[in-house]
Amino acid sequence: MFDIKKILVRSWHILWNYRTLWMFGFMMALAMGASGGGNSGYSASDGDRRQPNSEWRSDWETLRGENLTDKLQDGLRQAGEELQKLQAQYPVEFKMGLTAFIMFVIVATLAGLIITILGYVAETASIRMVDEYEQTGVKVGFWQGWKYGWSRASWRLFLVNFLVHIPAFVLFVLLGLVVWWIVASALSGVAWRLVTSLVAGIGLAFLLIFFTIILMSILYVLRDFAWRIIVLEDAGVLQSLRNAFGMMKRQWKNIGLMWLVMLGLKIAWGIAFFILVFPLLIVSILTAVGGVLVAIVPTLLTAGVASLLSAPDYWPWIFAAIIGFPLFAVVAFSPILLVRGWALIYHSSAWTLTYRELKALEAAAPTIIEPVEA
Repeated sequence: MFDIKKILVRSWHILWNYRTLWMFGFMMALAMGASGGGNSGYSASDGDRRQPNSEWRSDWETLRGENLTDKLQDGLRQAGEELQKLQAQYPVEFKMGLTAFIMFVIVATLAGLIITILGYVAETASIRMVDEYEQTGVKVGFWQGWKYGWSRASWRLFLVNFLVHIPAFVLFVLLGLVVWWIVASALSGVAWRLVTSLVAGIGLAFLLIFFTIILMSILYVLRDFAWRIIVLEDAGVLQSLRNAFGMMKRQWKNIGLMWLVMLGLKIAWGIAFFILVFPLLIVSILTAVGGVLVAIVPTLLTAGVASLLSAPDYWPWIFAAIIGFPLFAVVAFSPILLVRGWALIYHSSAWTLTYRELKALEAAAPTIIEPVEA
């Protein structure tokens, strides 16, 4: 019998009794640190809302009379001229600013790559460590766990995750096409086309988002099982997806119920985490001291090298901040990352135990034997 309560209790026990997993949870939280989306809104000013109809019509006729391609070309040309003026007026600042921008892009790219690798290594390690702990009761150290994670399985996890997110990319493209349809209708100057495209486009966008959310929810569960098949059974990417899909078809009731329970826990955790953020930020004030100690050496070294390269005024410290701030932020906000990592380890452990439980149920399924008549 599939026992969800046992899985949840056991995951809680693993979280608090296998503290080596906390370090991998920290890395997973670091990799997911930018996963929260920001809210954006639009509000028109009172002057915009009270604009006379004649002015709206005038703007509309002006928009109709302009060629969109020419307008873009003019805008790019004007931007280029402005950059040339800035370069002529402030040659040193322009050069330093361009150098700082290039340096920021390089550092951000390298940091993103390293953090992404750490995330997949940590996920692989946590799955293997939890499974081994359930089998043997042995807790391994950090370096042994790192060896578990630093493997081809981590690369396969990345490929599965990439395939799973293709529908989200398709949604982004389709939404872009819908927006372009509405803009093209507006530029045509035909009122009924604008109204039709606006109403139909908004409705189509909502339908696309709705179905994509449902599809992505299913694919995320498929991904979680495929990851465990890769790590625990050494399967390939496509084979893991096929096996995961087969298990979901056979065990859809148990998996669906587990997904609902985990969704409820995730919502409850989101509320609790929102409450905990404020005291954690207070603790982060103390860990910020450690962040300064960690970042001060690379920061001073960067500033020193920049000053030797004749970077004037405050520019050496701008270059130093680009290097030092990421290190400072990781240490300063480590309490938040740690608590977030607990949730991720609990989630990972619960799905690992779920996979093990379902495999055990299928292995123990009785074989029906027809009775032999005497």
